[in-house]
Amino acid sequence: MADVALITGFPRLLARGLAQRTLNLDPDSRVLLLVEEADAEAAERFVAALTGERGPRVEVLLGRLNAVDLGLSGAEVKRLLGEVTLIFHSAHAAEARNLRRENLRRLNAVLGLAREMSDLRRVAVFSTAFVSGDRSGTIYEEELDAGQRLRTPFEASMFAVERLARELMPRLPITVLRPSAMIGHSRTGDASGLTEGPHYLMSLMVRLPSELPFLLPGSGVVPFNIVPIDYVVQAACALAQAPEAAGRTFHLTDPNPVSARQAFELLSNHANRAAPFVGRVVSRALKRALRVTGLGRLSPDQMALLEDLTTHVTYHCGGTLEILSHTDVACPSFESYADALITWLAEYERTTRRPAAAG
Repeated sequence: MADVALITGFPRLLARGLAQRTLNLDPDSRVLLLVEEADAEAAERFVAALTGERGPRVEVLLGRLNAVDLGLSGAEVKRLLGEVTLIFHSAHAAEARNLRRENLRRLNAVLGLAREMSDLRRVAVFSTAFVSGDRSGTIYEEELDAGQRLRTPFEASMFAVERLARELMPRLPITVLRPSAMIGHSRTGDASGLTEGPHYLMSLMVRLPSELPFLLPGSGVVPFNIVPIDYVVQAACALAQAPEAAGRTFHLTDPNPVSARQAFELLSNHANRAAPFVGRVVSRALKRALRVTGLGRLSPDQMALLEDLTTHVTYHCGGTLEILSHTDVACPSFESYADALITWLAEYERTTRRPAAAG
């Protein structure tokens, strides 16, 4: 039976990719795109741009993620309960007065309907690898609570979301997906809307005048825990179809990450810049200054990024690799797509940021 997939999280790049991948995998599949009113026009443009027979297989549902029945009409809810076979839930708020409460409310709204869906085969709930918080060493997929300090409100909210999803696994066919920091597409470099720490660093490097050195905090030897958005999409869709993935958690991470220093040396080379200056002493001083002045409390995401670049963490993804070994999905090496990232970022800066600044 072809899938009818309910996808949350639009207009983010992840939700767009999941919709396109679902349509491409099966010519009979359909996508129900849950969209907030403010994003209705963007959704219409997205559907209109789909080529071939894909557009007619997408339906935009205007709703509210934190409302009862997702803010849908009675007729829409009845249809969802009888048709949906697959849910991709990635609509997590990144900014809210109470992130934990907001993201739990969104998950509860989705799972409340999922419990009543007659043909539901899978609920894929996106978390993040960074629920590991301040842990170091090797993090395994089955681990969650190890007494770690959660460094940002977003990490804390995702920890709560994942814990709830895990608790409901005995009653629903849930798969938890933990990507590391998502960056642009491995072929096109497209990173539209992505704001995660490593993407911010790469954007900063591209913006800096070439005569100014790019300072990379830390020793540069720690793994650079990034993953291209297209691999996350492909792996998520493959895991959502695998019967053995129900009731389990998976890291969507690069199994062979380059070091932070290697990554930025390669990026610098493609950007025709000098190699980055690795500043272990500077990073220590910066971290201390932020904490002493209190500025660190105002920028938890920046503090977490600094810790990411100075803490040795490896995300074990053996479960993911075992299932993907039966498919054609594999994470590309960073070396194979670094140039695409830089090319896209440079073009974005040239056509988007500079004209605006000039005006």
